[in-house]
Amino acid sequence: MTAHLSDSDRQALRLAHDLREEMRLALPPHGTAVPAVSPFVDPAGRPSVLMRMDADTARALMALLGERRAEQAVPPEPRRADGSHVPPSAPAVAGAPMAPMARAAHSPLLPTTFPAR
Repeated sequence: MTAHLSDSDRQALRLAHDLREEMRLALPPHGTAVPAVSPFVDPAGRPSVLMRMDADTARALMALLGERRAEQAVPPEPRRADGSHVPPSAPAVAGAPMAPMARAAHSPLLPTTFPAR
């Protein structure tokens, strides 16, 4: 059946099948239909797919993508009550005096007692 298809056609068929299966596994099983995924080879010869889905499935997909984006989101920058930006603490300037605790954190650790000979 697929003997007369080009490599791009075969790749597009495989891509559509794999995407359809991933969508079936990712979307909630109740209340959403698996999107229609059709193989397509674009004019440049690249394997592609076309998708069609109903509104409920589109909303479920958007919710899934939103949850994933929220999991990967960078926490927002700290803001003051008035909404202004709180700048990060500045790095130490060379030659500037350091607080005692900061100085200790940057000093090498040395033994305070030596073994007796």
